[in-house]
This record gives sequence, structure tokens and C-alpha cells, in this order.
Amino acid sequence: LIIVSGFMRLWDLGSRATHHDESLHALYSWYLYVGNGYQHLPMMHGPFQYHGNFLMFFLFGDSDYTSRLMYAIFGTVLVVIPLLLRYKIGQLGAISISILLAFSPSLLYFSRFARNDILMAVWTLSLVVVMWKYIDGRKTFYLHIFAALLALIFTTKETSFIIVAIFGSFMLSMAASEFVACIRRKKSLSNLSPVGVLALLFITLTLPQWSAGISIFGNLFDIVLANEDPSMGSVGMPLGVSVLISQIFVLLLLVISITFGIRWNIKMWLGCAALFYFIWVVFYTTFATNISGIGSGIWESLGYWIVQQDVQRGGQPWYYYFVITPIYEFLPLILSLGATIYYLNKKDFFGIFLIYWALLSFIFYTVAGEKMPWLLVNICLPFIVLGGRFLGMVLQNIHWRESVKNGGLFLPPMILLLILFAWQIAFFDFSSINSSPIYIFIVLIGVVLILLTGIALIYKRIPQKSNIKGILLVSCAIMLFLITFRSGTMAAYHNGDNPVEMLVYTQTSPDIPRITKQINEISKITGEREKLRITVDATDGYTWPWAWYLRNFQGVNYPCYGNETGCNVPTEVPDSSVVVVHANNVHNVQQLLDNDFGEGTRIKHRWWFPESYRELTSAKILDSLVNRSKWKQAIDYILYRKFATPIASIDGYVYFSKDLPVPRALDR
Repeated sequence: LIIVSGFMRLWDLGSRATHHDESLHALYSWYLYVGNGYQHLPMMHGPFQYHGNFLMFFLFGDSDYTSRLMYAIFGTVLVVIPLLLRYKIGQLGAISISILLAFSPSLLYFSRFARNDILMAVWTLSLVVVMWKYIDGRKTFYLHIFAALLALIFTTKETSFIIVAIFGSFMLSMAASEFVACIRRKKSLSNLSPVGVLALLFITLTLPQWSAGISIFGNLFDIVLANEDPSMGSVGMPLGVSVLISQIFVLLLLVISITFGIRWNIKMWLGCAALFYFIWVVFYTTFATNISGIGSGIWESLGYWIVQQDVQRGGQPWYYYFVITPIYEFLPLILSLGATIYYLNKKDFFGIFLIYWALLSFIFYTVAGEKMPWLLVNICLPFIVLGGRFLGMVLQNIHWRESVKNGGLFLPPMILLLILFAWQIAFFDFSSINSSPIYIFIVLIGVVLILLTGIALIYKRIPQKSNIKGILLVSCAIMLFLITFRSGTMAAYHNGDNPVEMLVYTQTSPDIPRITKQINEISKITGEREKLRITVDATDGYTWPWAWYLRNFQGVNYPCYGNETGCNVPTEVPDSSVVVVHANNVHNVQQLLDNDFGEGTRIKHRWWFPESYRELTSAKILDSLVNRSKWKQAIDYILYRKFATPIASIDGYVYFSKDLPVPRALDR
């Protein structure tokens, strides 16, 4: 399974066009690699991925492939982690979770994508393992690993605050009576249970990181604790007298953390805190080369994203995850429904934790202002663990020898065939009835009746009805797994940069790497190589991903040729051999380019999924539930990614100087 997972994540990793965000992450990692340093910017999240990419570039060189290599490695490691919990969830539970992690469409896709969500998935699941190993074994060694993982989470992405809020609130609620007893001085902090210890560590190790949360109340006192205007300074940072207020508040929370930590266990807490802050400081200061990273990390990380909540980047409707999650992660969702009922009924402590984690993750990301497909990684992870554990338990409780003896193994293929034939009946086309189709319909009815009879006979033969329920569940899981596998491979390989997938969001068109190959070939033929002069119209963010693709060219400039503020319509011919112009600005440069440049080639720069799910109403939802054609459209999309709405795009034109030998093999 590990070998297959690794192969699926590493194979053909560099073929897909580099996404806008991927190009940002890759380029700033490259800057660090070539010696230009790194400065933490919360817009591009935590510093860990840039240092990790630096290592990949250092070891294997810089390329589209290596820019995604770390994420593919982490995606493979994620599959291994459940084995560390097999003592608690059983061998079959661990294997079930690992299989779901390996073939999850969203996890597979974003394991091959240069964003840090898959890194967060590894840290988060590892944290779950360490937490429960400490709860069950009470070995203090795990607390040091806990502190290290918590530091890595905070150096990776600001969703760390959501993780701490979910896990910390669960542990705190479970240990609430202990802390009440401590407040009433009926119990000492030094005598906390393992759950209480984890709650205390969640609070004391991370409390200073929450300092910028006070900026929410800044407007009440007419002070700017989180700047919203880029022209005034760094977004999310305090201004004026607020700088002193923020420093005092950070120091106050740090003192509170130290006080309660020492009262619990001075030696253990100082060890954990030292490990946490050592890792945190090393990454935010880039090994002490960027001391200002301490300030941006401790305040701007949260302050920036508090400001961004009102921006609501992506502009997705509140029900966005209600749409995208069932399309890709229907298997863990369905398994989780059964798991929730079962674990709540059994009052299973670990099961209740998984339910809490899954439910609050869905709620938090639904409420958050920014909704993007890559955040689905954080939502589907707990559902996979919850559903996978339940599936493993079902598999373990089936008496396979008895079931095989009574024909139980025939049930999965029979149920699969039953569903397929029932599907054909449900969507049979009666619009052109003649002798042939009606006979086919009758045959389909007959086959379904035969299958139902066979299933009923097997059901009667198996004495333990719990077995038959388990086999039915496993049969449905196998069928859904096959669809899951197909969805994942289509998204990861066939439609990797084609926005027929909802996982693909404002994706760079394959035209961009194609033109890049053409430019590279021209630079070699002319002998100019990295000195080839190139102009890219920066309108509408066109700088990206060109800045990554053209990183080795020294003569690249990015003017803005539009009519909007900050742009200038050119009055002279660009001093370049290659010119890329936004499609809306072609009329501003066409006459200037006519004499010295060939005819422009239209290319797609970015394209995106046609978001037909917007503006859903209760009437539309009801109609989709009862309308046969709507069901057909939904299944056509899930299975074949077919839809009627055209894909939208932002285009551009590429012009080559008439003096350049444009390679025919690379022409469109």
C-alpha cells in the first residue's frame, strides 16, 4: 500500500501546469535556494514549506517536479501514520484508514500540489496519534513530541488555530471538572489527568500565538491593532501606539503561560516550551537571518487572517462544502454516518473525539470567510479516520469462515450488479419505445428480480444476521471505493489542470508551460539563453505563474498595459523579443507590435470551474431531488465530469519578434 501510494503521488508529478499559488510558493522557495533569503508573509502562510522546498531544490535541483516533491512525500507518509494507532483501532481499522487516505481524491490531488494543506494533514494526524498514546500510556516522552508537532503546525499554516481550538476545547471540556477543582483549590495542577495535561499544554504553549485575537475589539477603542490598508504598512500588524499595546499584551499572555506551566510541572513544561519555541523561532527567523519574523509570526499570522475574513476570497456560498465534499469524499461521509450512530450509542471515548473533530472541522471551515477546494483536505481527514475505524471494526466482527460457507462471498458482486441494473432501470430511456428497447427493459427487470431472490436466499442461510449487515456494508463500501478510485485518478492525472473538476480552482492553463518550452527552445537556438528579453503584461495578476516559469531569465519585466489605476498604456515598442499581453489590452499594443512582431497567438492564461452551484434555493434543491433528469445530470458529473456550462477563462496573446526562429514543433 505504501509503495502504491508513493507511486501514485510521485508519478508524472511535474506534468501539470503550475497553479497561481503553487508558483508563489515555488518561487519564494527558489529565492531562498539561490541565496536571496526569506521573509515571512502570512498571505503565503507559514515558513515551513519554503524551507522544505529549499531542501528539495538543494538535493534535486529546481523544477516543476521538485517544487511538488515534498508534498508528495508527505502525502505518502500520511498513509503510514494510522499504523501507529493500530493498538487502539485494530489492524483492520488501521489498514482501512490507510486505504481511504491513499485513494481519497482530495488527498491524492493535493498530495501532488504545492500547497501546505497536505503538510497540515500529516502534522494533525500525528498529533492525534501522540495525544492518544499519552492518554493511554502516560509516557512523558510523548509530551515532547506533542510540543514539537504543535510547533510544526504553527510554522506551516494558520489553520493551526482551528486545530488547536478543536482539540484543545475537547480536552478542556473532558477535564473541565479537574480545572474547576483546581480553581477551588481542591486539587493541584500537578495532579492533572492525561487529558487535563494535554488541555493545559494546548493553552499554555499556544496562548501567545492568539495575541492578535484582541484586534477584533480594536475598533471599540479606536485603535488599529490589525492594519487593513496595505499602503499604511503590513496588513494585520498594529499601527502607532497599538504597537506598544500589542507588545504588552503578548508579554502578558506569555507570563500567564509560564506561570501556569510552572505550577503544573516546571521541568516538564520548560522542556516542552523550549522545544516548541526553538522550532518556532528557527523557522520564522529562517535560522536567525530574519529576526523580524518573530513579530510577524506572533502577531501578523492571526492578525492578517482576521482582517481577511471580511474579504472572503473565493466568494463561495456558505454551503460550498456541502456541495464539494459529497462529490469527492462520499465514501468516508457515508461510513461516518454509521460510525457516529454507533459510537454515540456505545459512548466510545475515542469515537466521540473523532466525531467531535469531524463535525467541528466541517463547521469551522463552513463559517470561515475563505472557502477553497484545498481546504477540503482538512475536512475530509477526520471523516476518513472516523469512517475507516468503523469499517475496520465491521470487518473484524464478521465471521468470515461461516459467511463463506453459506455463500456470503457472493453478496458483494451480487449487490454491485443489483445496483448497476437498478440504475439502468431507473434511467431507462422510454422516449423512443420500439420492440428492442422494451425487451431490454423487461430483461433488466428479470435480472434484478433474480438478484434479489439470490440475496434473500443467502440472507436466510447465514444464521448470524450481524454478519449479513456487515457484508452488506462492506459490499456497498467496495462499490463506492471503485467510484472513489476512478474520481481520484481522473482528478490527479487526466484532469489535473482541467477545470472540469471542482478540485481545480482558477487553474493555470496548459498553454503556459507549452509557451515556456517554446521560449526556452528559442533562447537556446539564438544563443541568448537567460539573457533573452521578455515582457509580460501584469494586468489581472498575469505575473503569476510567469514569474516562476521565467525565473532563470534575467531580462524579464512586468509592466501593466491596462487602463486601470496603476497601469500605463505603452507608447513605445517593448524592448523585448517575446511579449505576453492580456487579451483585454491587445488593442493598446497592437499597432506598436505590428512592424517588429509576428501575429499574436491567443492562449488561455487561467481557467476555472463553471460555478453553476451558486445561488441555490430551497426550490432548486427540492426540484433536483425529485427531477429524474437532475439525478441523471448529477451522476453524469460524478462519473464522467460532464456538464453543460462552458468553462470560463482569462486569455492572453503571445507575440514573438520577427527576428526569432520560432520552432515549428512547438507551434500550436
